[in-house]
Amino acid sequence: MIITVLLLPPLLFLLVGLYQLKSIRSFAAFALDRDAFGTLAIYCTILASGVGAGMIMGNAEKAYRGEWFYPLGCLGFSLQLWLTAQLAPRIYRWRHCLSFSEILGQVYGGKDIRFISGTLWMIFCMGLVTAQMIAIQRVVSMLVPGWELPVASCLIISVILYSSLGGVRSVVTTDTIQAIILLLALVTLTIWGIWFLGGIEATYQQFQLNNAENHSTGQVTTLLIIFVGFLLGDALIPISIQRVTMARSHLEASKALRLTAVVVLIVTLLCGLIGVIASLLEPGQDSHRTINILISSQPLWLKLLTVTGLLAAIMSSCDSYLNTAAIAFSNDLLPALKNHLPDRQQLILGRIATLVIGAGAVLIALQVNDILDVLLGTFEAWGPTLLPPLFVALFYPTLPKRNFYLPCITGIACLFLWKWLAPEHIINTGSLLAGIAGNSLCTILLLWRARIKAAAAVSRPTSS
Repeated sequence: MIITVLLLPPLLFLLVGLYQLKSIRSFAAFALDRDAFGTLAIYCTILASGVGAGMIMGNAEKAYRGEWFYPLGCLGFSLQLWLTAQLAPRIYRWRHCLSFSEILGQVYGGKDIRFISGTLWMIFCMGLVTAQMIAIQRVVSMLVPGWELPVASCLIISVILYSSLGGVRSVVTTDTIQAIILLLALVTLTIWGIWFLGGIEATYQQFQLNNAENHSTGQVTTLLIIFVGFLLGDALIPISIQRVTMARSHLEASKALRLTAVVVLIVTLLCGLIGVIASLLEPGQDSHRTINILISSQPLWLKLLTVTGLLAAIMSSCDSYLNTAAIAFSNDLLPALKNHLPDRQQLILGRIATLVIGAGAVLIALQVNDILDVLLGTFEAWGPTLLPPLFVALFYPTLPKRNFYLPCITGIACLFLWKWLAPEHIINTGSLLAGIAGNSLCTILLLWRARIKAAAAVSRPTSS
C-alpha cells in the first residue's frame, strides 16, 4: 500500500506529460510557452523549483543542532527573490529570447559567448539534478527501507520522461501540484509536532529548558557569509529568467516573485521549527536523522504525507533544471555549431537532450553519495562565472566581449586561489563568494574604464 501511494503522483505526472505531448509542436512552446500561465502558476513553479529537499532537510538538521544561524542565513534566498522582482521589467524586455545564453550572446556579441554560457549552465544543471536524485533515494528509504532502489528508479524515470514529453508545460503543471503538496506537508507536520509535544506553550517551555545554556557566540560572520551565499549563489539563474519571460506581463511576474519570497520566508522558518520539534522529541541524536526522528513518531497517514511532500520538493526542482538544460543544449550549443537548425529538429533534440542529461545524472548519482559536495561544486559553476555578466547585461544593450571573458577568468581564478590559500575549515563557505567578488570587481573596473574613456572623448576639444 505504501509503495502504491508513493508511485501514484509520478504516474499522474507522467500522464500530464503524455497529455501535453500532442500540444507541443514547436521548440518555443517546449522551452517557454509565452503567455500561457498566470500569476498563480508562475508563483507555484518558482516556489516548487526553488525549494528542494536540500533546503528543507538542511534547515531542519541545522536547527536540530541549535545552529539557527543557518536557517536565518537561508533567508537570503527570500531576499534574492524579492530583488529579482524589482528587476522583472528589465528581464521582461528580453522575452523574445528563449534562454539566458541567448541574452548574453546578443549583449556581448557572439555565438562563442552563447556556447560557453550554455555549457556552464548544463554543468550546473547536471550537478543539481544529480543531487536531487541522490536525495530521492534517501527520502524513499525513510519510508520503505529495502525498496528504495526500485521505487526511487520509478520516480526518477517519471521525472525525466514527463520533462522530455511535455517540456515547460509539464514542468509548470506538475510544479503547481507539487507546490501545494509541499506546503500542505510542511504545515501539517509542524502543527502535528506542536500538538504531539503538548501545544504551543508546552513546546516553548521545553525549548527554553533545553536551550537555557546554549548561548551561541561568534557566529555573526558565519551568518553573514551564509546569507550572502544564498543571496548570490543562484541569483538570476535561467529558471528565474525563464519564469519571468513566460509570464503575461512583467507586473504578473513581479507579483509572483514577491509572493514566492514571502512564502519562502515562511517555509524556511517552518523547516527550522521542524528541526526544533525533532530535537525536543529525541535530543542528542545524529542530526542527519532529524526527519527520521519525526517519521518514527508519526501515524502512517502523516508519514506518507511527509515523504510525499519531500519527494514533491525534489521532483519539482529536478524537472525545472532538466528543462532548462535541454533548452541550453538545443538553443545555445547546437546553433553555435550548426546554422539554420529546423524548429522540428530542435524540438526533437531538446527532448533527447532531456533524456540524456537525466541518464547522465543517474550515472553520476550512482558513483557519489554526498549531496552537499555535489551542490557546492555545482554553485561554483554559476556565481563566479555568469552572474555578474548577466546582471550587467540587463542594463546595457551592447558590451564588448572582454567584459564577459575577463570577469569570468578573474572569477574562476579567485575561486581556485581561495581553495588553495584559505584555511581548510572555511573553504566551503568562502570560495563561492570569493569567485563572485573577483568577477564583480573586474566587471566594475571594466565599466568604470569605459566610462572614463567615453567622458574623455566627449571633453576632448575638436580640432579646427
